[in-house]
Amino acid sequence: MSLDEFMDFMNDTITIQPFLGRDGYGTAMFGVPILYNCRVSGQQKQVVDAMGVERVSKATIYVMGQPPIGPTDRLTMPSGFDPQEPPILAINALSDESGAHHLEIDV
Repeated sequence: MSLDEFMDFMNDTITIQPFLGRDGYGTAMFGVPILYNCRVSGQQKQVVDAMGVERVSKATIYVMGQPPIGPTDRLTMPSGFDPQEPPILAINALSDESGAHHLEIDV
């Protein structure tokens, strides 16, 4: 599949707010929202989260390139998805012969 064909599948949009840290009260602080074109697949699968626990992912999000998205960032799904702000369970960076290709984000 060519890069152009792959990009044709990116017809959804997610919003990521980078995790900045916690304030003096322990409340999470997030940065400016960033929009990413993506593809959301609603297929369920088993994944291992950042703590090494097996969890069930309700969807996989494919994002072109390898933007700096982390498991503690706030993710907002496209409208119509429930929950609207699911936790990020796992992130896998995939490459091809040309280098960094895309991220798979399991939620």
